[in-house]
Amino acid sequence: MEHESRKKIDLGVAAQANPYAASAAFRDTIGSKTYYQGMAPLSVRGYGLVVGLGSNGASDCPPRVFNRLVQAMYKQPGFTSNVVGIRRITPERLIESIDTAVVIVQGEILPGAVGGSRFDVVVRALPGTQTKSLRGGRLYTTHLERFRRVGANTTIVGKKLARASGPIFLNPFSEDEAATRSTDLEGVILGGGLVIADRTLRLVLLEPSYHWAQRIQDRINAFAPASKKVADAISPSFVRLRIPREFHNDTGHFLALVRGLYLSRDPRFAAARARQLADEIAHPMAPHGQIAQCLEGLGRAALPVLDDLYAHPKEHVSFFAAAAGLRLGDYVASDVMALHARNPDSPYRFRAIRALGAAKGMAGAGMCLRSLLDDEDPRIQVAAYEALIVRFDPVIRSMSVGGDNFRLDQIPTQRPGFIFVKRKGSRRIALFGENLRCLPPILYQSRDGSITISARPGDLELTLMRVVVASGSTSPPVQAPLTLPELIQLLGNDADVDVDGDVIGMGLDYGAVVRALYHLCQAKAVNAHFMLEQPNAGELFGPPKPRGRPESELSATGR
Repeated sequence: MEHESRKKIDLGVAAQANPYAASAAFRDTIGSKTYYQGMAPLSVRGYGLVVGLGSNGASDCPPRVFNRLVQAMYKQPGFTSNVVGIRRITPERLIESIDTAVVIVQGEILPGAVGGSRFDVVVRALPGTQTKSLRGGRLYTTHLERFRRVGANTTIVGKKLARASGPIFLNPFSEDEAATRSTDLEGVILGGGLVIADRTLRLVLLEPSYHWAQRIQDRINAFAPASKKVADAISPSFVRLRIPREFHNDTGHFLALVRGLYLSRDPRFAAARARQLADEIAHPMAPHGQIAQCLEGLGRAALPVLDDLYAHPKEHVSFFAAAAGLRLGDYVASDVMALHARNPDSPYRFRAIRALGAAKGMAGAGMCLRSLLDDEDPRIQVAAYEALIVRFDPVIRSMSVGGDNFRLDQIPTQRPGFIFVKRKGSRRIALFGENLRCLPPILYQSRDGSITISARPGDLELTLMRVVVASGSTSPPVQAPLTLPELIQLLGNDADVDVDGDVIGMGLDYGAVVRALYHLCQAKAVNAHFMLEQPNAGELFGPPKPRGRPESELSATGR
């Protein structure tokens, strides 16, 4: 009895510690009775092999790692090497080739990630080996296992949760920024990690009760009906969750919605609670994002209340009401969100743009985003472009360059042209504006001498020279158009010729193409400026850029 009493006191203290415990957005919700288990990022790691390095690889490898790689590669259905003239060699010979390098591959799987989700992975040359550079290399498919560091030299390895492969993106600005942490022995494969097993998530009941576990299970399954059960009360203490297919690209929002669901399904309760939430949301210190999620969880019963809030004089009320209404498919909410997206003085502008990008079946959302491609702020133009990519909007002309080397996007705008380059999540080069072209005279040569781009004053074409650094072989001069889209395709396509013998690709990787574009822009040899995506969690590499926008990284519901 004393133990139970102490437990109830502890729970009461915990409730008091929650500043929103008395909020209508917390009372009677699943979140008031549970917390999530498994919400930390999951570290995964593995050993892999990078191929295509010419003479920059290494033949040495510790025996333990060598044996592990050999066993893993023999389990693959087949493999080839980029070593010229060698095909289908044994794993042992492939690892011992100086065309290859053994690497450590590491990444983090986010909470709620499902099979098929992509994530960035970091690739580092194995310490102690003679590898000179990973530049231009490609990671051979490798499995990643869960691992946890338990000591200075000790880790615990678990089951395989992901695999990784793809071209390595090294710092294209390493010689420009002495302070950068990136070197030729470390790179990133953007979106190179692939989750192969759904992450397990559980709701933990604050007070074990099979009755409440069952009610929570039933409430979630009623909210998100699916062919497979979304929630499963596996014990009085735990409710196991799986992410429904329609939320696979928005797992964070689904998990927040679940905790904001009310356990009562009485229509009278829903109507009364919606009014309470509407009264509370006007307060400047209220949990606005949480209130929006609760209103969304109430479903269409909340729409009459939301309709009254759209025109509220307080900007935050209007925005968060529209965020909830948009998720519920209200076309009026789409119009309200568009007002926030177009308003240069709105503190919710970037979040509104992302919300419009996620709005399904809303033609007005696409129209608003397309208009923002002509905004005077390039950051807004980029935000609108990224939202339109999510919507697969045909206004973005997109093509694959060099197989899976990168995507080239062309974006119409009446504003001055610029080049936007992504360096997280995916490899994309976006050209904003029409008629982007090179402006002779031009002379660019990469630091390693692998590519030279030149043109004399008045020239109507560029002259390209490609050098394979590993072998020293040089291509004959290649004529290229001055137009930027065609030049980028020629640089990034696989080294090849067409049926007439004309060169259609120079075989440069994503990083090399990015670096060339950056220097052409810096030299004002292109009628565009250069804009590099800025990571939110610290700078990975690249020249310094203006500070980003803190609010832009908050979700559309204020989490």
